[in-house]
Amino acid sequence: MPDKIRIAGCVGRIALVWAVLAALPAQASDQAGSPGSYLDFAGGPRVSGMGRAYVGLAEGADAVMVNPAGLGFLRPNVLGLMHTQTPESAMLDYAGYAQPIYRMGAVGLSFIRLDSGVLPQTDEYNVRVGEFRDVEQTITGAYGIAAKPWLSVGGAFKFSQQSLGGVSANGWGMDIGALAKFKRRYQAGLRVQNVMAPKLGYETASDSFPRLVTLGLSGKWLDRFVLSADLEKGIGAKQDVSWRLGAEGTFWKVAKLRAGFDFGMMEFSIGLGYLWGRSDVGYSMASNQYGMAQKAGLDYSFGGYDLAMSANPESFSPVGLKKRTTFTIRMTHATPIDSWALQIRNQQNDVVYRVLGSGTPPGELTWDGKTSYGMNVPAGIYRCTMSVTDRDGRVEITPIQNVNVQYGTPLDNLEMSLH
Repeated sequence: MPDKIRIAGCVGRIALVWAVLAALPAQASDQAGSPGSYLDFAGGPRVSGMGRAYVGLAEGADAVMVNPAGLGFLRPNVLGLMHTQTPESAMLDYAGYAQPIYRMGAVGLSFIRLDSGVLPQTDEYNVRVGEFRDVEQTITGAYGIAAKPWLSVGGAFKFSQQSLGGVSANGWGMDIGALAKFKRRYQAGLRVQNVMAPKLGYETASDSFPRLVTLGLSGKWLDRFVLSADLEKGIGAKQDVSWRLGAEGTFWKVAKLRAGFDFGMMEFSIGLGYLWGRSDVGYSMASNQYGMAQKAGLDYSFGGYDLAMSANPESFSPVGLKKRTTFTIRMTHATPIDSWALQIRNQQNDVVYRVLGSGTPPGELTWDGKTSYGMNVPAGIYRCTMSVTDRDGRVEITPIQNVNVQYGTPLDNLEMSLH
């Protein structure tokens, strides 16, 4: 019951945020030409393939630019790279790196550079008098930490610079964000972009990056399908509420198919990815009113403190057709493992089943619904966790995996009568 109350309260707060965003003054939807708009296109192949609807996901090194709060849940070290080529010969390059600091959250660094290429310079009579180029770049440092097992917060400082026709300007800025997890499958993210806005000052004018508030929601099903949605609103700048939607499916455990749509820019994106171990090599293509852009990149994961456990099936009956569940364990740890433990607790938080071991845990473990003393447990929801302790004494624990033990279904009764 407390979990239901907490989730209901969070949903209520999310609805309130949406209402506040919708009540802000209406503003023009096209931000493609606003100062710093190139930062909206930062991120690896997954971000671009899902139409940049990523504030509610914020995973990997992409969290540095998209939502720094995602760093609080980061477990592996991640390096992200992306290159974009547009029909106008402009190039957008991105590199990001993020690293967990065990229980102290994670830090990240990113660099993004937009080069317009050589452009013609004309006079007031439209006569070509020379050439120039526009180069914009931003370096961002970010930090995120999980304030609660289900809530992470983070912030990012960035230094932006622009060089236009030999004239340069630069400025500092800051983003903040939050990310919450519900029931292992759902996440909600909130980002305030340019809460401290970079201001680029020139001799006769200055440009200030717009402040934007973005609410993101995401859901995952069967560890194969992901849906995400972002709602964005400008503060103190002309922008209507803008929507972005994204989707991703995993097939044959190695192939990724992605798609997304940005309603503000009327941009449609599709993407492909290939899982290479813990890394993702990807390609995406986006088409909007400005033309078509092609993007290629990778997210390379290594080291860190990655530990995950999933149960299949999540519901079973010790006297039915499905008599047990199998826990699949995935682990990559920066330090050798000294010991591990699987614990299963009942609704009163009492441990009913425990398995201990030394060294690296096995890839799979099964549970047949019995206590450590061999007796059947009562029907109900059981909370299962895997913990590992490394040689430095640090303990890593998986998120809670709920397993439902049932009795008394028609199939159970039929099988019991046969015995």
